[in-house]
Amino acid sequence: MGIELREELDDLALVWSHIVASMDSLVLKWALDLGIADIIHGHGEPMTLSQVGASLPVPCGNYDILRRLMRYLVHMKILGAQGDDLYQLTSASKFILNNDPKSLVPYARLIQQGDANKWHALGSLLEAKASASTFEAVNGEDMWSYAAKHAEQNKLFNEAMACDARLVTPALINGCRDIFLGIKSLVDVGGGTGTASRGIAMAFPHIKCSILDLPHVVETIPDYPDVERVAGDMFSFIPHNDTVMLMKILHDWDDEDCVKILKRCKEAIPEEGGKVIIVDIVLDIDEGHEITRTRYAFDVIMMISTGGKERTEKEWRRLIFNAGFNHCEITPINALHSAIIASP
Repeated sequence: MGIELREELDDLALVWSHIVASMDSLVLKWALDLGIADIIHGHGEPMTLSQVGASLPVPCGNYDILRRLMRYLVHMKILGAQGDDLYQLTSASKFILNNDPKSLVPYARLIQQGDANKWHALGSLLEAKASASTFEAVNGEDMWSYAAKHAEQNKLFNEAMACDARLVTPALINGCRDIFLGIKSLVDVGGGTGTASRGIAMAFPHIKCSILDLPHVVETIPDYPDVERVAGDMFSFIPHNDTVMLMKILHDWDDEDCVKILKRCKEAIPEEGGKVIIVDIVLDIDEGHEITRTRYAFDVIMMISTGGKERTEKEWRRLIFNAGFNHCEITPINALHSAIIASP
């Protein structure tokens, strides 16, 4: 095949890969619903197709369909294969094991939940004059108001945030250990069920940690002896502490609301030695890495679900300086997110 034909085939393959990309999510959802990775993990060694089929929570009436779906998972590199009929886990499989500390299963379920309802109105966002979200257009209220009234949605959302925090918190602690030195108190604003603040309290016992979140969220936080729970609204009040942490919070909001939140944070910390730790996506950090696509995908997800956005380094600095901070330091960590440190 000539060079021009090869280049055209490559271009064609690229476009086709995006056209059929929804199949990745569909097949992954199938694997999660049936616990395929958990079945192989529990077996303790590679499994044949017939062994997988016999272990499914529902009867397998068509082994040809099972084989074809397993083949797709192998191509996705979610599973591995030895020959044509022996399946094993890969290094990526741990992220879809239900009981693994690094599991992303709750987050996957949140993203996949009601996809048809969430995505169909995406085009209408282009016509909107003000910041809005498809979720609000479909449900008549924002995510947080909806979750406050629907226990199952609240539980699903909190589990997703907790599973993500289990990945991000160690990356933050290991990648930016110095930023926690000298801190005596820290409030985790919008800290959910306390996964991040609990991890920090365990890693740095000298830091008095607390969580500020909405009342219906605070009710679900376990009673940790080393983490205080505070019910409240970050737009109205943030308790005084040496440090305020905003982990995956600001991407939920437009620029105007972010500046309001950051100003509240600035009021809560001391002028000397105070800091705000922002853990969020920076779009143009390590832009050539494969994870960049996920970062851009999350920008669309935030547009749809909350009306928020992911930001570039320039956009982060502008927000922070507009809120009255004088210093901003951005540090990549071993995660989807980066650590952004703002100080007076």
